[in-house]
Amino acid sequence: PQILKCLDTQSGRLVGLGSRIISQVYVNGQAQRVGYLADLRAHSRYRGSTALARGYRYLRQLHLQDSVPLYYSMILQDNHVARNILTSARCGLPCYRDIGRFLTPAVYLDFPKKMVNIDGVSFRRASDVDLNAIFSFIQRCASEKQLAPVLKLGDYGTDRLRDLNANDFYLAVQGTEIVGIIAAWDQGAFRQTYVERYSMSLGMMRPFYNSISRFTSLKPLPAPGSHVPYFYLAFVSIKNNEPEIFRGLLRYLYNHRRTGPWSYFIAGLHEKDPLSRVLFEYRRIDVSGQLYVVHYPENQPEYEQFDNRIPYVEIAMI
Repeated sequence: PQILKCLDTQSGRLVGLGSRIISQVYVNGQAQRVGYLADLRAHSRYRGSTALARGYRYLRQLHLQDSVPLYYSMILQDNHVARNILTSARCGLPCYRDIGRFLTPAVYLDFPKKMVNIDGVSFRRASDVDLNAIFSFIQRCASEKQLAPVLKLGDYGTDRLRDLNANDFYLAVQGTEIVGIIAAWDQGAFRQTYVERYSMSLGMMRPFYNSISRFTSLKPLPAPGSHVPYFYLAFVSIKNNEPEIFRGLLRYLYNHRRTGPWSYFIAGLHEKDPLSRVLFEYRRIDVSGQLYVVHYPENQPEYEQFDNRIPYVEIAMI
């Protein structure tokens, strides 16, 4: 990762941020070094200045020092200003190619749901003895999608998969064969979302809502200044991308985890992915981002070879 900052040279004030992160992901079924552009922030007073263009010129220098054929980036769906600026191809910006909407809903963990039974398929939590088979299966499925991360068993227990344990993986098994994997990855020890404040109406309703939550499956609303408890639904890997297997496995995880300390899980699936329709069966807060493949003019041929496989960005790792 390369974290970029922009400072006002007179005051020393931090006025802008961005990041360039290189990792191996699957492109057209092959592992490839690709960049991820993220965390672009600019102080409102400096928007409209030359800072953005100069920042991208600096990014271009970093690219020339350690080039990759493609980048990808995600911009919140409602951030129309950023999307219009970054896709303009002006001021030396690279080319942003829209490849569709990426859904990242926060799914409520509250009321129980009826289990989904599938003939011949059972569901269970994993253990250490499953790890080799888990990582092999994840990589087999990942290679069938665009931009899915390249993982190996050696990543387990390292900072790359910090606080992810074997029993956080949930398996769908047919006979002795794994046909589905998802993981509940709680990153609360090192990555949090805090409540800064509530709107006036929600703040007034909060004590009443929280009193109801003591006698129901609803989760209380955290106090301002405290963090929101959630986990990521990670490493969604389903044989043949079959929605019914995902439906059953997700229902198993949901019912197992809903009584825990978490208020939500955060999922991430592309709008073209048939699995994404399963998320619509749950009470949720809808959030999405527009996903882009980004390249410089000399890498136009690499972009043109980028095929139409379904994108899968592992949001727990970005």
